[in-house]
Amino acid sequence: MADPLLKRLELALRRHVLRRWSAPATVLIDAPRPILQLDAGARVLLLRQDRIGDVLVSIPTIRVLRRHLPQVQFELLLSRNNWGARHATAAYVQQWWLYRKSPLAVLGLLRRLQRRRYSAILDLTDNASVTSTLLLHLLDAPVKLGIAKENAAVYTHVVPRLDRARVHIVERIAQLLLPFGIDPMQETLDLEYPITPQEEQWALQQLGPCERSYRVGVNLSASHPDKYWGRENWYRFLALVQRRHPDAELLLFASPEYAREQRLLANALGLRAPQAHSFHEFALLLHTCDYIITPDTAAVHLAAAWKRPCLGLYVWDNPELLPWTPYRSPSEMVFTRQGSLRTLPVEEALQAFERLLQRYALKSPSS
Repeated sequence: MADPLLKRLELALRRHVLRRWSAPATVLIDAPRPILQLDAGARVLLLRQDRIGDVLVSIPTIRVLRRHLPQVQFELLLSRNNWGARHATAAYVQQWWLYRKSPLAVLGLLRRLQRRRYSAILDLTDNASVTSTLLLHLLDAPVKLGIAKENAAVYTHVVPRLDRARVHIVERIAQLLLPFGIDPMQETLDLEYPITPQEEQWALQQLGPCERSYRVGVNLSASHPDKYWGRENWYRFLALVQRRHPDAELLLFASPEYAREQRLLANALGLRAPQAHSFHEFALLLHTCDYIITPDTAAVHLAAAWKRPCLGLYVWDNPELLPWTPYRSPSEMVFTRQGSLRTLPVEEALQAFERLLQRYALKSPSS
C-alpha cells in the first residue's frame, strides 16, 4: 500500500507544477493547417507514459501521422505500466523509450533524449500530466505540441480539447493532427492490434479448438479496485451464463494481480483459466474468442481493434467524462453511476450479454 505521506507529497508537487505552467499557450490551432513542417529525417518524440489502454487509443493518431509523414522518425516514450503494448505500434514507431520513476533513471533518460535532438515533441495525454509537463520543460525541441488543458503553457502549440463528456478519447487525441494540415474528420481512426497467422496458430495450439458453438473470453481484471466487479457478482453472472447458454465455452482471463480470483472462480465453476506471461500473449489468447466481456480495461480496446462483439462493464460516476467505450465496434455497455463496479446489478449485465448475442450472432472462427 502506498505511503500516505508520499502520496500527499506527490499531489502537492502535481498542484505546484500545474500552477507553474497554466497560462495560455503560444499558438492555438483549431483547424487543419500545415503550420508544422518537418524535414526528411526529423525525429519526433511521442509521450504516452501511462496505461496500456492509453497506447491503444493513441494508435490511430500515430498511424495517420506516419502515413502523412513517411520521412519522419517517430519515437515513443512509455512507462513500465504500458511497455508491454509497444508491439501494437511497431509498424509506425522506430524506437521506444522506457520511463522509470526513479531520480537516477529519469536523469539518464533525459540525457539520452536530449542527444536525440528532436524536431518536435507531441504529448498524447488528454489529462494534464506532471510527468509530461516536466519532460517538455526540460527537453529542448522547437515544437512542443499538446492538447489545450491546465498545463497548456508548456507547449509551443496546442489544439482544442474537445468536450470530454461527449467526444470519444480517440477523436480527442486525433485533434493533434490539425497542425500538420490533416483533418481528422477525413481519416479512418479505427483501432488496431495486429496478429500474424503464426501467432494465431500459437494461440490455437495453447487453447485448442472451440469445444462448443462459440467462445467467450471473460476478463476479470480491473485497472483500479473500484472497477473490480467482485467475486460474488462474477460468480452469479457466470453461473447464469452457463445455465442459460450451454453452447458457450467460457474462458476466464486475469492479470497477475487477479490470479487468485481467476483460480477460485474457475475452480468453483469448472471453467478454463488460460495463463498469459505478457500482455501480448494475453491478446493472442483473447483473440481466439468470439465474444469478449470485460470491465473498463485494455481488453475493451482489443475488442474494438478486432471488431469483436464486446460487453463492457463501467463505472460512470463523473458526467463530465465520457467512458472509454469500444470505439466504432459491436458492443453492449452497462454502467453504474456509483463509485464502485460492485454496485452494478448482475441482472443488467446478463441482459446486456444476451442482447449482444442476439445482435451479433457469429460462427466461431476457432472451430
